[in-house]
Formats: sequence, C-alpha cells, structure tokens
Amino acid sequence: MRTFPFLLLVLALGGCEACEGPRRDVATLPDLGYPTCDGEPLPEGEVIGSNVLRSGPSMRERDVVERFEIRRRGCVTVVRASQEWSLGTSDIDVVFDAELNPLRVWKRTTMPDASGPIGHRDVRVIELRTDPIGLTRRTPTGAWERFELRGAKPRAVIGPGRGLMTMWFRRARLPEGGRVREPVLDVREPMAQIREVTLQRLEDRDVEGLGRVRVYTIFGREPILTDENDVVVGDLFGMRAASAVEGEIPDPLPDPGPIDPTAFQ
Repeated sequence: MRTFPFLLLVLALGGCEACEGPRRDVATLPDLGYPTCDGEPLPEGEVIGSNVLRSGPSMRERDVVERFEIRRRGCVTVVRASQEWSLGTSDIDVVFDAELNPLRVWKRTTMPDASGPIGHRDVRVIELRTDPIGLTRRTPTGAWERFELRGAKPRAVIGPGRGLMTMWFRRARLPEGGRVREPVLDVREPMAQIREVTLQRLEDRDVEGLGRVRVYTIFGREPILTDENDVVVGDLFGMRAASAVEGEIPDPLPDPGPIDPTAFQ
C-alpha cells in the first residue's frame, strides 16, 4: 500500500511520457525536404512493379479502384499509389532507402463536402529520418498541425490500398510459413500511429483468375495476395487485379490534382 503514493510522487516529479499517448503536439519540426541522392535531385528512374486493382464481384463496395507504381530512382525506391471510391480519394507517395526502409511519407485524402466533390482535403507529411518522427498536417480548413510520433523506428508503412505492402513483402523475404514482427507506421488511421505488427506468409494457393499466388497476412488477418515477385495482385476480401475482373473500370472521381509530394495541396 505504500508503493502507490511513491509512484505518484515519481510521476509528479519526473513526468510520464507514456501518459501522453502515441504523439504530442509541437510548435515546429525539422524540414529535411524530399530525399535526394548525395544532394542531387532524384532521377526519373525505372518502374519495377505496378498494378491496377479493383473491387471484384464478391466485394460489397463495387467501385473501389487502386493504381500503384513502384519506381527505382537512383539510391531510393518510390511507391506512388492512388485509391478512389464513392466517398473520396487517397493518394500516397512513400520513399524507401536502399534496404527498403521507409524514409518519408506524403499522403493526401479528399472527400465531398458542401463546397464540392473534393472540397474536404487533408494533406500530411511524415518524416522518418528524424528522431522522433515528425508529422506535419494541413487540415481541410487550412490550419497547420505538427506532432512528434512516439515509437520505434518503423520498418514498413501500411497505407490506403494494398500496393504499398509490396515493399514490406520484398524486404522481409519470408518463406512459406515464415513470420516477422516489426514496428510499422500505419497511416490509414485518422492520425498516423506506430505499432508492432506481425507479418506472416501462409501457404501459396491457386486463386481463380490470378493463378498461383503468395498469401500474406498482417495483424493475423487481412490476407493479401501477390505474384511470384511479391507485387500485390489482390486480397481475400475481394480486391483483384483489374485484368482478372470483367467489365469496365468505374468512372474516376473528380481529379484532385497531380501528386506533388513536395507540396501541401
């Protein structure tokens, strides 16, 4: 019974970082800019993986479309992905180093509001080259928010859509039945969060329309399908490579503008 007052005294004197949660507000953050190679702008590079995914016939949401491209640009690899559905769009640009560890994340989401079909716009940049990791956000009202994220340095990024997961699969190089548990930056949340996540590779299987695929899971669920090069081709919730789904791809939503990972627009 004497321990409890003592702990209260320690917390009062020394503070409690864990009590502040996974992030804390800050007034400023370092600006390292978009990654370069030895100070030189990144070359255009070459595409080393890409796909167009869409909701298949077994999926409840019938109008989901995702396009992603993986491009090797000199000393880094960049993944750009766009996902759209009836309620909005999500665009992401993630830069990885030579070992496929994430360096920087740019993310933009839009959704309809009273001003129009893309009136609600949220843009944020997460800088993983600093310690602690910093998140800068421009809210739909134009206000700025800055946070430091608590947690270990992420080894992977989970974002909107499935294509981005290709980078974790390629770095992990898991055999069938293999698993790894690592700190991961999940940017699907309203506010990004670092958490420990288990990635597991299950037995390969044959899937109609896709042929032989590799099967991975995260969080012990969310089965994701890839080809032999670990490029995502769908999931077991109903997303499929567009080439494997009959019918026309749904009409695109209003274009929110090109992906510009150096700007908050």
